[in-house]
Amino acid sequence: MCYTVGTIYLGGENVGERALEPISEALAAVLAERGMTQADLCRATRLDRSTVSRYLSSGRGTTIDDRSAKTIEKIAAAVEVEPGYFLEYRRWRIQRLALAHPGFVDDFYDLMIEMARYRGLLEETGPKDAKK
Repeated sequence: MCYTVGTIYLGGENVGERALEPISEALAAVLAERGMTQADLCRATRLDRSTVSRYLSSGRGTTIDDRSAKTIEKIAAAVEVEPGYFLEYRRWRIQRLALAHPGFVDDFYDLMIEMARYRGLLEETGPKDAKK
């Protein structure tokens, strides 16, 4: 495989691989891996060639709305991956959950900050650091 994937585990259970590249790169790699052409994808999804071309050329899918999410779901089904395989779809899903359940925002934030600190990605100082 010529693209980066991460295998995700929740509670010790493998929930599948997920692409870490933009959808244009991840989709191109999946198509190549499956021996599918852009025309094959158009037939399988019943999407216009121009729509599929935009997803493959970074013209679509980088910031998605509900309509784009439905398109990604069609594409994912055609290439036999979960929609959440694509990074942009996961971002959209998190945003939708946060909008629907505002209480999750604090949980998401705390978890992301904790993970970023654990991985050494943050160099910020905050109230906890100031008390030392």
